[in-house]
Amino acid sequence: AKQVPDAATKMQLAAQIEELKKQETTAKSSIKALDKNLKALNNALKQIKKGKKTINSKLTQFNVQSATATQKMNDGEIKLAQGEAQLNSSQQQLDSSKEQAKEAANIKNKLTVANVKALLTAQNFEMPAGYISEGNTQYLVRVGDKVTNQKDLANMELLDLGIKGIPPVKLCDVADVAIVDNSADTYCRVNGNNGVVLTVQKQNNYSTADVADKVAAKMKTLTKENKGFHYVNIMDQGVYIDMVTGSVIQNLLMGAILAVFILLLFLKDVRPTIVIACSIPLSVIFAVVLMYFTGITLNVISLSGLALGVGMLVDNSIVVIENIYRLRKEGVPVKEAAITGARGVAGAITSSTLTTISVFLPIVFTTGLTKQLFVDMGLTIGYSLVASLIVAVTFVPMMSAGVLNKVTQKDSKVINKLQILYRKVMTRLLNRKIIVVAVTLALFVGSIFGAMNIGSSLMPSMDSTQMTMTIKMPQGSSMEETASMTDTVMKKVKEIKDVDSVAGMISSGSSGISSMTSGGSSNEDQSSMYVLLKEKKKHTNKEIKKEILKKTKKFDCEVEVQESSMDMSALGGSGISVQIKGNDLNKLRSIGKDIAQIVEDTKGTQNISNGSEETTPDLHVVVDKKKAVKNGLTVATIYQQLSEKLKDASEATTITINEKEYSVNVGNSAKNTLTRDDLKKVKLTGTVSGKEKEVTLDQVANFRNSDSLSSINRNQQERTLSVTSEIKDGYNVGKVSSAVQKKIKKYNAPKGYSITMKGEMESIQETTGQIGLMLLLAVAFMYLIMVAQFQSLKSPFIILFTIPMAFTGGFLGLLITGKDLSAIAMIGFVMLAGIIVNNGIVLVDTINQLRESGYEFEEAILTAGTMRVRPILMTALTTILGLSTMAIGLGQGAEMMQPMAIVTIGGLIYGTLLTLLVVPCIYGLFNRRKKKAE
Repeated sequence: AKQVPDAATKMQLAAQIEELKKQETTAKSSIKALDKNLKALNNALKQIKKGKKTINSKLTQFNVQSATATQKMNDGEIKLAQGEAQLNSSQQQLDSSKEQAKEAANIKNKLTVANVKALLTAQNFEMPAGYISEGNTQYLVRVGDKVTNQKDLANMELLDLGIKGIPPVKLCDVADVAIVDNSADTYCRVNGNNGVVLTVQKQNNYSTADVADKVAAKMKTLTKENKGFHYVNIMDQGVYIDMVTGSVIQNLLMGAILAVFILLLFLKDVRPTIVIACSIPLSVIFAVVLMYFTGITLNVISLSGLALGVGMLVDNSIVVIENIYRLRKEGVPVKEAAITGARGVAGAITSSTLTTISVFLPIVFTTGLTKQLFVDMGLTIGYSLVASLIVAVTFVPMMSAGVLNKVTQKDSKVINKLQILYRKVMTRLLNRKIIVVAVTLALFVGSIFGAMNIGSSLMPSMDSTQMTMTIKMPQGSSMEETASMTDTVMKKVKEIKDVDSVAGMISSGSSGISSMTSGGSSNEDQSSMYVLLKEKKKHTNKEIKKEILKKTKKFDCEVEVQESSMDMSALGGSGISVQIKGNDLNKLRSIGKDIAQIVEDTKGTQNISNGSEETTPDLHVVVDKKKAVKNGLTVATIYQQLSEKLKDASEATTITINEKEYSVNVGNSAKNTLTRDDLKKVKLTGTVSGKEKEVTLDQVANFRNSDSLSSINRNQQERTLSVTSEIKDGYNVGKVSSAVQKKIKKYNAPKGYSITMKGEMESIQETTGQIGLMLLLAVAFMYLIMVAQFQSLKSPFIILFTIPMAFTGGFLGLLITGKDLSAIAMIGFVMLAGIIVNNGIVLVDTINQLRESGYEFEEAILTAGTMRVRPILMTALTTILGLSTMAIGLGQGAEMMQPMAIVTIGGLIYGTLLTLLVVPCIYGLFNRRKKKAE
């Protein structure tokens, strides 16, 4: 039976039919699209077939062209290779032509080191040539200009060969141009740290102390402005000058105070003491004004003269005030006493002042150190005495007239007793005049023999705050080895408690820059050290020296220590030096060894050098003259060419880059690496038959090793050799030198050879001779002045006897204190000659005045002595006390002038005593006939 679908099934079928229709429609659309794409694909295939035909055509054409190009390239490469070969051949021909042209131009000889230096100097040149006028204006014509940078220096044209195709020769073509740091050539350490040395030297007419103070102030400013900047004054002459002048000024003030105290003690009255006290600053001001107008500065010597003059400044015033005071006590009106008192002694004090000043007149006949020591001191003392004379005869009477209205009538009991004792003693001595004079002369002769045992030296040694050291390494030591040893020594020295700072310096000298330690020489095996001590050190320089030598004893070096870098004995050379003169060097060395042995056998010597220990190894080039001539050379030309290759670089000119000046040094670059083998193969150029010929050094010379002296000195065209020695502590240079000199006199030197003592001994003998001549002339001048005053030949002769008396006291002073007879001590003897006669003049003048007024002969002598005992003692004591602080040696640097003060004080004490006792006896002896006639 036919089944009828239900409604649901119908609907489902209808939906399926509808879906099929849609699928059919989509399929038809897809077929259409596929047909369309197929048509497009067919069209594309047709185009590809067509393009393939074109490509094949093009490929065929390319292959043809490629084959053609390859053929052409192969042909080009062949031609290029042929061209390159031609070019190389041409270049070789050009180079060969250039070399031939350079050889023909002799460029090697034209551009030696010397020629390069000369060309640099000539090119780096600027100088005004003159003026030209244009209208109303004048123009300075300036030629040339200076090089201002390294590039311009390197490109500086030195030489034009004048050959076509060859450019001018530039500096960079023949040399390496570079800025070199030469700090490695020097060594400088301060307390173990790296540093630099700055040396400041003052200009003439400027004070050393002022310059030193200004430099110190500037350094302090720089320290504040620059962090990490530190400086140390390792050597400062200003410190030395300030130290000594400060000590002298201190002694000057103390001396003035003590002089016023003595016046008060003797006069027992404040009023006359005030007069004298006021006269001291007035006289000093007067003297300083005279110093200013005559160009004398306040230095050590002039201030010492002023200090010495302080005690003498009051001498004239004391004589005047004492005479006025005596008249006032006798009841004479004040104004009359002032005028009469001053007039009564005016002649005597004028004569005594002139005699003291005349001591320094012979300065004009002296030279060298003696003149340097005496000129400022002599003029200063002279000005002081002139000032004191003027003040004594003008200001003192004037002020006395106003001050001495009342006087103390009581006399000093001590003075009264002294006068009574003096009169009794003098009465007895006048009865034994010959014995007194004989004993005095015997004492003088004895003092001369005693003086022969006094040690001598040029200048007193000083205990300062500065010391110097020299470290000598074994010969040939490198700078690095010397620097290492210097560091070690510096560390040891710095450990000493009294040492504040230590500086060490070395210079190799290779840079051509001089150093303050080596003087520009190449002393790499030596170093200099400066030791700065603490101001409040507990030990003396001599003790510190011993400790330094003890600490460095085991080191592999020689250490020399100078106790004071400010010791003025260096002016004449210290220690012993014996000079041997002759022509033959071998004989000189032989004699030197003999003399060194003599010195070594003498007690008190150490560190002896025979003058020939310091030798340098030599390589002696012995030229075969026959071979040299065959090659167109001589010994001189070989030396010239060889030295040009060996010598150091030297300065040719200077250039300024960025405001900093550089030295341009020219040298042989191979010099530093030249060995013995290199030397043998050094090429030399000679000329044979007008053609240059080149040979090596070993073809014309032989080589021999030898040793020679590191330096050879000449004196008056003769070779000299010096044997030197230091003096051991506790020994005197004068005594040891005399002992050596006696032994040398017994040595028989070969004919044509002389042996002479030099060094400090020579300076001592020269200074002693000049001062001796000065004393003789001074005595002659004093005698003539006194003859003019006394109108007698006898009285001045009597007064001159005071000089040997004073000298006896001076010698005793040196013997007692153990001081040497130095140039400074001799100044004291010269001063004594001028001072001591003043007492004699006053005493003899008073005796003559009393005799003229009617006194009996012996009574006049006794009365004059009694009257003058007080002023003579007062003047002597003021001078003695004025120098007492200097003699004691108060303050650092006081050792400098101490011997002078000791001699003067010793001479015044002894001479004043004998003047009061012996001069009256001598006066009695010389006037006996006159006495009998009376």
